Parts: sequence; structure tokens; C-alpha cells
Amino acid sequence: MMNDQAIRPLDLASVDHVLTTTRSVRQRLDFERPVPPAMITEALRIALQAPTGANTQTWRFMVVTDPAKRAAIADCYRRGAAAYVGGETGLSRTGVTAMREYEADDLRQQQREAVLKSGGFLMENLERAPVMIIPCIEGRFEQDDVFTQASMWGSILPATWSLMLALRARRLASAWTTLHLYHEREVADLLGIPATYTQAALLPVAWLKGGDLKPARRLPVEQVTYWEHWA
Repeated sequence: MMNDQAIRPLDLASVDHVLTTTRSVRQRLDFERPVPPAMITEALRIALQAPTGANTQTWRFMVVTDPAKRAAIADCYRRGAAAYVGGETGLSRTGVTAMREYEADDLRQQQREAVLKSGGFLMENLERAPVMIIPCIEGRFEQDDVFTQASMWGSILPATWSLMLALRARRLASAWTTLHLYHEREVADLLGIPATYTQAALLPVAWLKGGDLKPARRLPVEQVTYWEHWA
């Protein structure tokens, strides 16, 4: 039996720093510095340690570096952004969007202008990111029950987040985006992604410019946590 002394201790300070400073980076992506393919592969290898439903491991990761393909994907992204802002997507109709208005003293309202500015910058410059990664999962499940959808998304989204963490630990920045999915089929045809696979996100990847990142301002944990019963 392994005793406590044989277990390699975790450097909690380093782990917590990566966890609290990994987020969607847009304006500090270094568009000029190439990213070594070996570093992408290394980060992906770590991402594959994430949970996967029933150990199916049906995730796939499309890495795009070709300038023409990046430009075409960016065009789909911009058209998706236009549909989103125009209220043409299901997410737009829920009201849970960056365009949502909050009370003046709500920190989300205070951050709104910066978020919109950052998003606009990425929309205009997306194709300049030296690497794009599109995580995919086998299957199409948009019409399935909640259990099935949760199981499928739960087999790709944790790996995508692990990928962002692994990139962050190597001082590579990324941004979790989904606007290109409004034209998912067009992107799939461009990249040869089979119609039987679902794209989950689009991560532009580049070296991080400037100093280190700081933890984001979030709502108090007490405001978003319930114990034993809702509210």
C-alpha cells in the first residue's frame, strides 16, 4: 500500500495560479511569433487525460495553421458574430449573452465595455492567430435528451479546458470561442471533418504578450452556491 510520504506532493500555489489565470485571451495574443508544433502536441497529450464518457475517447482535435484556411474560418466566425449580435441565434434569444444589461453596480455591467472591446478585437484579427484548434466529438446529439447531451459534451469540454490549462502553463494563450459554429457545416467541409462529428469550440492559440495574467473579477462564491436546497 502506498503511504502518504510516497505520494508526490502538489505545488498548490502553481496549480492554483494556472487555474485562476487561465481564461479567454484576445488582445494579448502574439500574432507575430510562431508556435512550435511540438508544444501543441504536448498540450494535446495532456488534454487526453481528461474524463471521457464510458472511456470511449471519441474526441478528435483539428489543428489549423494554413493561412488560407484560417482566413476562411475567421470569415465564418465574423458572420456568426453578426448573427449573434443581430439576435438570430438561440443563445441571443435566451438573454444570457455579452449584450445583456445588468444593474449599474453589478461587476458584469462594469466589465461589459471591456468584454465587447476584447471580442471585437478578436473578431477583426482572428485569422492572425498562428494556430487554431477545433475540438470535436463523435456523434450528432442536438435532438437527444438531456442525459445524452450532457454525456457527450462531458466527453469533450473537459478535454478542451485541460488543453487551455496546458497551453497556459507553457505561456501560450488561447480563447474559448464558439461563434464559428453558426457555420459549422461550412467549416467542416473546409477541413474535411466528417458530418458524424460535432465541433465543440474554436481555440485561437498564440504566445502570450506582456506580463503575467491576474485572476478575473467574478461574482462572490456565496452568491452562486447553494447547499442542500436551492436558495
